[in-house]
Amino acid sequence: MATLRDVNQYVEFDPALRIYKPVFWRRNMVHRWLMFDESDVPWNTNFTIPAAPALAPPVAWKQPYSSVVGLDPSLGTPLLVQSLVFFSHSSAGPPYAENTAASNYTVRLKEVGEARDLMNRECHVRTIFGTGQLPAVLREPFFFGSQHNLQAQFRKIAGAAVDCRHFLVGSQFYPYDPNFMIKPQDRHQMYERIRAWRERAKIITPYWLTTDTEVDLLANATGNFQAKVGDDGHFEAFGITAVSTGNFSLTISEVKTKQTLSNGAITRNNGIGNATLPYIFLKSYLVPSGYRLNFEITDLSGAPNSIYLTMFGRKIYAPFRQLEEIVKPSAPNVVPTMVDQATKMIPKPI
Repeated sequence: MATLRDVNQYVEFDPALRIYKPVFWRRNMVHRWLMFDESDVPWNTNFTIPAAPALAPPVAWKQPYSSVVGLDPSLGTPLLVQSLVFFSHSSAGPPYAENTAASNYTVRLKEVGEARDLMNRECHVRTIFGTGQLPAVLREPFFFGSQHNLQAQFRKIAGAAVDCRHFLVGSQFYPYDPNFMIKPQDRHQMYERIRAWRERAKIITPYWLTTDTEVDLLANATGNFQAKVGDDGHFEAFGITAVSTGNFSLTISEVKTKQTLSNGAITRNNGIGNATLPYIFLKSYLVPSGYRLNFEITDLSGAPNSIYLTMFGRKIYAPFRQLEEIVKPSAPNVVPTMVDQATKMIPKPI
């Protein structure tokens, strides 16, 4: 039977007393936007990406630690990042005069403390970041623990400098509420939820895979470009996005097994989206560690074409034999994500 997504998270039915009771611990999760740390970018200013081809200095989002007389049992105040949003505009123009839809720079993300890259190479910003109207939703959320840093480095592809702001958006946990002292059951649920996310993050993170080299085609030309998953973990792709200067066609195949994802070429217009409206695979595509994907790309614009492809998904740092126990919703200490459980439909299908 279909259920409402949110309402039944804040109340639960007590069959013994036959009444609905509030779920207090969920009141200690609130929506949050996280901008670059103020030590890198003052809160009332934008970050400037210099004109091409200069590489901007790295900046970071930093998740602070806070507590009340140690009531958090060293869990801190982690942020569960569930979407990415940004805006940008010419640094020479009026403040907040946006040209976000035409932003033309790349970004590379790295979790500093874990020394873990969240992508194999820099990706075009519009393939991974969305807008406030159409945010880029992470099918695999990013667990951002207290005192952790997520570093970003930007590179302008062409043209003049731009000003920008990039936000991590999600749910902030506050496990140190003094009310938990009189609600031990809710305290236990909050603590266990955070610990489960923390354990999951050790072996599963969001990940973006792009081509190993730049894709620049002459008019009507065809080229083959590869992307290696890496030897440190498996990649599960949930969809594909692209930004380009013109239309193109694409076929995707796995080099070792010769497996293809289509029986003919798809085009940017009929088979690929961007971060605001991504193309989502109806069935996720798992690429084992060390394997390579081949992208055969043909320009359809009749002019030189620069193409930035990104497959979005998650990286799994565990052997295949452990995957079922790691991601299935019924496994112990596993937190639910949207890609690991069936979609709840309202109304339910006939």
